[in-house]
Amino acid sequence: MRIAARLLESLWLGSGVFILIAAPAIFRAAGSPTVAANVVGAVLTRWHYISLLVPVLLLVLEWRNVRAPVVALLFAAIVLASAQALVDVRIRAIRASSTVAISDLPREDPVRRRFGMMHGISSLLLVAQVLAAAAVCVVAPRES
Repeated sequence: MRIAARLLESLWLGSGVFILIAAPAIFRAAGSPTVAANVVGAVLTRWHYISLLVPVLLLVLEWRNVRAPVVALLFAAIVLASAQALVDVRIRAIRASSTVAISDLPREDPVRRRFGMMHGISSLLLVAQVLAAAAVCVVAPRES
């Protein structure tokens, strides 16, 4: 069971770190912000599955072994992942409702400002989830 848990923890942390590294690189390398946003959006969709399912699976796998700190971290990670998924849905709705690319809107446009705020919240939630995954990787083996 511990090997399966360690693999899941590694997948969770590794995929989160990958997104933190890859997203800015995609925006630098892509031909347009819209193409980059579509690619990162597709990657984030997969991340949402990982970030929601892995903490739940870890709770199930380790239920008898975990102690309060690990349970608290996993619960917090599930809440953060749920919040990020909801914010991502809102970001996609803003993009879909705009008649032009968000990057083509003037910086003072209310739609672009709302999009920027939601993007910032989403980024903070992603970083928090990666930190939670790292904490679980560090704390869980000691708790077992």
